[in-house]
Amino acid sequence: MQQPMKRSKLEILAPAGSMDALVAAVRCGADAVYLGQKNFSARKNSQNFDEQSLVQAVEYAHRCGVKIHQALNIVVFDQELDALKECIRAAVSAGVDAMIVQDWGVAALVREYAPDIALHASTQMAIHSPAGVRLAEQLGFSRVVLARELSRGEIEQIVRSTSLETEIFVHGAHCMSVSGQCYLSAAIGGKSGNRGQCAQPCRLPFTAGCSGCGKKSFGENVLSLRDMDLTMQLPQIARMGVTSVKIEGRMKRPEYVAAAVTACRQALNGETPDLETLQAVFSRSGFTDGYFTGQRTREMFGFRTREDVTAAADVFTQLRGLYHKENPLVPVSVSFEMLDGKPVVLRLSDGEHTVSVTGELPQQAAGDARPADRAYIARQLEKLGGTPYYLPDSEALTVLLDDGLMIKASQLNALRRDAVQQLDQLRQQPSGRFVETSPTALRAAAGQKRRLADHPAVWCKCVDESQLEAVCGMADHIIVPAALVARLAEAGDFSGTGRFVAVAGRILPALPRLTYQEDGCVRLLDQLKSLGFNTLYCESGAHIQMGKEAGFSLVGGPYLNLANSAALLEAEKTGLSAAVLSPEGKLGQLSAVVRKSGIPCGIYGYGRMALMALRNCPVRAQIGCRQCGGKGFLTDRTQTRFPVRCWKDEILSGENAVSYLLNSLPLSMTDKQQELVGFDFVLLDFTTESSREVSEILDCWKQQRPLREYTRGLYMRGVM
Repeated sequence: MQQPMKRSKLEILAPAGSMDALVAAVRCGADAVYLGQKNFSARKNSQNFDEQSLVQAVEYAHRCGVKIHQALNIVVFDQELDALKECIRAAVSAGVDAMIVQDWGVAALVREYAPDIALHASTQMAIHSPAGVRLAEQLGFSRVVLARELSRGEIEQIVRSTSLETEIFVHGAHCMSVSGQCYLSAAIGGKSGNRGQCAQPCRLPFTAGCSGCGKKSFGENVLSLRDMDLTMQLPQIARMGVTSVKIEGRMKRPEYVAAAVTACRQALNGETPDLETLQAVFSRSGFTDGYFTGQRTREMFGFRTREDVTAAADVFTQLRGLYHKENPLVPVSVSFEMLDGKPVVLRLSDGEHTVSVTGELPQQAAGDARPADRAYIARQLEKLGGTPYYLPDSEALTVLLDDGLMIKASQLNALRRDAVQQLDQLRQQPSGRFVETSPTALRAAAGQKRRLADHPAVWCKCVDESQLEAVCGMADHIIVPAALVARLAEAGDFSGTGRFVAVAGRILPALPRLTYQEDGCVRLLDQLKSLGFNTLYCESGAHIQMGKEAGFSLVGGPYLNLANSAALLEAEKTGLSAAVLSPEGKLGQLSAVVRKSGIPCGIYGYGRMALMALRNCPVRAQIGCRQCGGKGFLTDRTQTRFPVRCWKDEILSGENAVSYLLNSLPLSMTDKQQELVGFDFVLLDFTTESSREVSEILDCWKQQRPLREYTRGLYMRGVM
């Protein structure tokens, strides 16, 4: 019998940007493969699959007992929804098993068009806590792909908190930013990571500096992390209860896929993986497990060197040997009957599908011909080489045989081939439905008719007391860090004769953007509710869920990436009473969404937008927090300077501290307010500005004057 490939309970999920990579993944032991169609995929620059090759890919994978997950993990705009429908139709027709989705609107449409396909929440949704998982469940997801920067303990906490399937990355490239929260490529060149077009500017030279460092710069590629590798931790991860471990690399070669899958399979089978070869095939100055172990230090950083490239060239040939032939992957049982006076019958079953093939009447052995016995029958029927099937043990083959009968080996071989072919066809049949409907999300959006605002209200977002004082006279609503709100409330600043009593009813508390540890946040929300604050500003799904559970009204921020009318309807269903739309659309695209929305919509009108959310701060890694003093920056190869800021608070856990890479110029629409007619409110986002600078910007807004230096962001040019 052929030696089967050992399987483990933990799913190994491999990338495939081409058919060759898919074959490599399957033959080396992947349990599932994720891929993308030509459109709507977060790796648009990989080869990807058209409708015909997608069918071939799914047929091959299903024949081998491997599932196909399709990445549909980008933010879409309303004018793309018809093409999205056809993309979903093609996936259903091909038999795709699951869709990996980022956009709330896409998730809603998949649920209606393809109700039998499992929904997996992409890592682009930045799900990093139990509350975020609870929201994903309400949105209809059956699996969450957790954020990559989580520690072992944080992953365990999430797994214990949910009945949903959980998936984590265990090998491959690290984004510097939290996934789904990076706008650097879009800001620099109009190529959005949220749209599958990331140009990876983070891999280019950036140096770190600070106001106290003078003209000194530190580091060389300080936005480039080494690739992740958790291969040696896979047995531990399996014990943690994680459902699936994912390998990054849809833009990588088949040899890379083969090496990574083989290493994971070996580790789970208790063997020692060849990490030297794995590192040689692709790495950036080696590997890191810093996020998983909680060691977020300078050692996590690295970039692709000439030596790394040379090492890869030396191992490609040997790696091709890992996937040059089919491996036995699918256990089957065989039943053979040869009875006197009846046609021979061969049954082949994989446990779910059973096929039956009927042959000719058997003949009595005559002359020198030997009658068939069980050993002879078994030798012919066990020849399953070149197929993905194997007999797991002797009991998987049953033979019912009358004495004295004979059958030629060629007849047995023909019966076996016919049975295998029929089983292949059954296993390759798509099982899902495509529902030809006008989805609820689109019907509701089309039916919206509401009066558009003649002039948007002004909402201001502040980070400290001085900024709060500066905006009080003008802002209709003011977004303030929740911990600061609590301190000011306890000091009496919102009551009696307090400094901010006049704006108390306009204050919206905001939690830290990423809430890896939620206990302190939950206590803070309870405190704020008791103090009379009723509306929470939300920049993540976790905020929405925690806010709902604490009884707050909810307003969504721009980093939720809401860009289409279906997503706005989902946002309304989750409890949002208003939302700031994604700043990655053209004004015309966003205006069209406002007209169809059932909730007030805002637009990001001023601010140094956070281009990255950084859990491993590059300034801290290169210089240290003490010398930086909160005034760090990064400088690119054109000598453009990008501020880096972190906002920490002693009330909340230090684990929630995240640094932000801010844009080198503020986005400003102070002199283009006529373009914003129809939006319900505009968000003015203050970060690094002094109170004097805030006042000057507000004056520009009142007088509709341009700032001295600014960018229009993506409102005029849009994103790819």
